[in-house]
Amino acid sequence: MAQPANTAAPHSGTAPAHPSSDRPNLPAPGWLWWALVLILLLPFAYAFGFLFPRGDDFDEVTRAMFPFDLPGGLYEVAREWLTWSGRYTYHFLAVFLGKAGELRPLYGLVCAGVVALYGVGLYGLARVAKVERTPAIFCGLLAVLVVLGGHQCLPNLYMLTDTLTMGVLQAMTLVFLWALCRLWHAPASQALKARRQAIIVGVLTVGVFEHSALAALAACTVAVLLAFLDKLASRETEPDSAQNPRTRLRHVCTLWVWILGALLFSFLSPGNQVRRATRHIDADVQMRQLAAAFDQWQQVVLGIFDGVLPWAVLLLVLLLRGLRKHRPLRPQAHAARSGWLLALFALAAYLGLSGLLTVLHALSDVTITTAAKLPAGLAVFAAYAMGFALWGILDACPVAERTLARLPRQGILCVLLIPLLVMLASGYNWRTTAANAANGSMVQLGLQLQERYDTLRSIGQNAQPQDAPPRFGLLGEIYRPGARRRAIDPSLPQPVVQCSIPDTVFPVQMGETLPAQPETWPNLWVAWMYGLGSVRSAQPVAAAAVTTLLAPAEVAAQKPVEMAIPDELRGAGIDGAWLIRANGAPAQDQLATAATFSNLWLVLHGQNLSRIKRIAVLRVNKEDWRRLLPTVLQGQAAELLLKQRQLTTNAATGQLTDAQTRIAAALAGETLYFDAAGWTQGEYVAVPMCPAVSTPLWLFMGIDNGQMFRLDLSHS
Repeated sequence: MAQPANTAAPHSGTAPAHPSSDRPNLPAPGWLWWALVLILLLPFAYAFGFLFPRGDDFDEVTRAMFPFDLPGGLYEVAREWLTWSGRYTYHFLAVFLGKAGELRPLYGLVCAGVVALYGVGLYGLARVAKVERTPAIFCGLLAVLVVLGGHQCLPNLYMLTDTLTMGVLQAMTLVFLWALCRLWHAPASQALKARRQAIIVGVLTVGVFEHSALAALAACTVAVLLAFLDKLASRETEPDSAQNPRTRLRHVCTLWVWILGALLFSFLSPGNQVRRATRHIDADVQMRQLAAAFDQWQQVVLGIFDGVLPWAVLLLVLLLRGLRKHRPLRPQAHAARSGWLLALFALAAYLGLSGLLTVLHALSDVTITTAAKLPAGLAVFAAYAMGFALWGILDACPVAERTLARLPRQGILCVLLIPLLVMLASGYNWRTTAANAANGSMVQLGLQLQERYDTLRSIGQNAQPQDAPPRFGLLGEIYRPGARRRAIDPSLPQPVVQCSIPDTVFPVQMGETLPAQPETWPNLWVAWMYGLGSVRSAQPVAAAAVTTLLAPAEVAAQKPVEMAIPDELRGAGIDGAWLIRANGAPAQDQLATAATFSNLWLVLHGQNLSRIKRIAVLRVNKEDWRRLLPTVLQGQAAELLLKQRQLTTNAATGQLTDAQTRIAAALAGETLYFDAAGWTQGEYVAVPMCPAVSTPLWLFMGIDNGQMFRLDLSHS
């Protein structure tokens, strides 16, 4: 984290500078470190290939006429500024990149590009701190890994519209900090160019979201204060090639004025008033929320300490300082003064920013604690502030660096990188993403959702006349005025699609995208996107599987496969189990979408199944080259499970207790949980295992958090 207040030239009569031998001098990371970082990034990168539209994505798709819709983006900025909000950068990007919502490869590339922007920001800061190009690139990759591994609301970075708000605002703030530090360090001959670039980046950062607008203003205010204090303390003895404190203050003040102007342009847009009136945010609501604002601020201000980010920031700062090759010699007194000032102002800026954002949300219809993504965003801002504060503290008190300098150079790299990589790899984000990439969960989800949206697209295309006028974007508003006031159209098809099972695969999907009611958001926008009258999701009907099972053999379309029942499950009242393919479509007239309801079912029979409250099924998936695990390892993980007749679980949580078995289960398959009451049909319970086109390698089943038993083929 390059800091802006540590480059003043030595003053006459002051103490000598710190000798360079007191600071660690690290070698460039070797190929092994690069390989480790890239391997840890691989599951996150793989997950970008399994993204489908969610939430506001369906709305933004319909606002764009075509991919990279430049005129539509500019029109959207003006329209939204007048009618909804002043987030001009976001509204432009949401339309310019809006078509990515229906183009699966582009969707993943846009989300990955936003995440890469964090790396660009830290790469730039590393270059300002005099780190050479290749190590700076390594630090940028490491920053991306820290963001993905330490983010407290990772699924937001895997959803297009959330990425273009919460993701871009945090990444652009980091890029702006780079531009600000670059302006501070720029030679006098390049200062004007650096200022212009900082103004452009800053104005774009302000337009993303209110959070980034206030963060940019806070960072710029800190720079102005530091420049002013530096000017007061300086005797202006700097060489002609460097900016003197007077010119530096003039440059950062000019930047501050531009940032303030952009912020006022955004915050005072007529659309903000329209949105407040539309959402019925009256004075009584605001006063109630303001009364609770201090308690909410206390809940979120230190949220960074709920994860690995504080330790990751500390290790990154030490790594950056150790990789510097050209360090300016500064007097000890000046280094201590500027370091403490930077630390103080950085922390004060974060505290002020978090307080302002809490108040700002209290005046809206969404308080700071309403959505998990808001405190998670504050944690990222806290990481930025903490990084600059640590940089200043280490300048003022270099005891830690002197201690590190006594170690061998390669030893220092190990001390910094091994704990960092171990923390990230053992965190929830990496472990869960890697498991879902390796065990086939993402592949199965991708198959389900691809079939769903292909089916909806086909139905919609068949329902639209060939000479239909444009529906989307600026042309859509010209040819179909008022069409964006969405309502169910009874003249068009109204299909029903199956809920995805399971509906949560971290981090690419955190719940069913399409609600069960056609009027519920975002279903009306989904229907408009695909040219339908309405659309909704529904659970597959368990009765269909039971009916198929009980059908006479001469008319049955599918022959059931009988499973052997372990004695322990028989003791629980289960006396029969079968696997059978059946279509659980809720209505016979929904033939076009019936394929989405075709599943492989596990059907259980017993005389008193009402006693069973919860069913857990571990689905061991077959080997598949599309999984992020070599097929050899897939087979070994499955073999380790299949050697066991039963898997021991924790009675309170239902989780596997043996560590080796738990790892094998996470790599070989996924556990599906069902509330038995919703899938019971008389003496039968039928639960869907996977799409009918897939077949699991094996199944383990447990009831009510009890032991899980292997279901073998019956030989009777």
